[in-house]
Amino acid sequence: MRHYERMLDLAIKALREPDPGRLWPPVATELLSACGGEFLFLKQDEFPERDERSGDGGPIRFWTADGAADHRLDENLRDGIRRSQPFGDYFASSGDRTPRTAAEILGDSAWHGSRTAELLRGTLGTDHLLVLPLPDASGPRRYFLICRSGADFTAAHLAYARRIQPLLVGVDEQAELLSRWRREAAAGLPAQRAGSGRAANPPVARAEAAPDPEGQVFGDLTPRELTVLTLLADALTAAVIGRRLGISVHTVQKHIQSIYRKLGTRDRVTTVLRAQTHGLIPAPAGAHAGGGTGGGARG
Repeated sequence: MRHYERMLDLAIKALREPDPGRLWPPVATELLSACGGEFLFLKQDEFPERDERSGDGGPIRFWTADGAADHRLDENLRDGIRRSQPFGDYFASSGDRTPRTAAEILGDSAWHGSRTAELLRGTLGTDHLLVLPLPDASGPRRYFLICRSGADFTAAHLAYARRIQPLLVGVDEQAELLSRWRREAAAGLPAQRAGSGRAANPPVARAEAAPDPEGQVFGDLTPRELTVLTLLADALTAAVIGRRLGISVHTVQKHIQSIYRKLGTRDRVTTVLRAQTHGLIPAPAGAHAGGGTGGGARG
């Protein structure tokens, strides 16, 4: 699938992006293009136990179809999205982690009659909403809300959302870790590797919560597999890797499957993250602390 390959490339490139502010715009553009959406929210419930007295939700971010963050978003809509609870309540109570439309979650009549749907129709001119949770170990506390007008989201859109969900979780974790590293660097907190006299790169997030396989020897890759792994981290396709190494795509795929088996992974993003975590390939380039506070001055 063309859109999946593009999102996969964006997710891998995110591993080498030192600026957390630059992670989401290209992802937002691709996500809206793939789903036929027009507007995108990233909503966060800051705390599992919401303060019922305030009724307030967590922070909210917003992008248009061109990937731009719209800081002029209508405050009534922003506040309505921020305070809306039905989706978070549904995922928390059901244990479901699957991307779903608002009509699936609430029922078609209840959704279209809701205050949130009314705000979206009146402010953005959209009728339908796809809710894509970004779960962590404690459950989904962040959600993409994809808005579109006209026909509702199709089964193909939902299948795509399910397929890219792990990629988006990996990007989200990377953005959070980079932001945290910048805050610590700006505050002058130490950011050095154990036994090292130089500043460390920002940490790289794991794309999956599962522990490393017991007894896995992470250096047990052949030189050719290490080369393929390095090219995977550069977001190259199997065809491009094959041309660069002078081997067939089939041979590249065999190397990739062998790498997955040896590292105990199942996809590119998780493989690159795990390889970086265990020092098999370099961590994201250009992300040094820059003398302690330089990297955090812009955060």
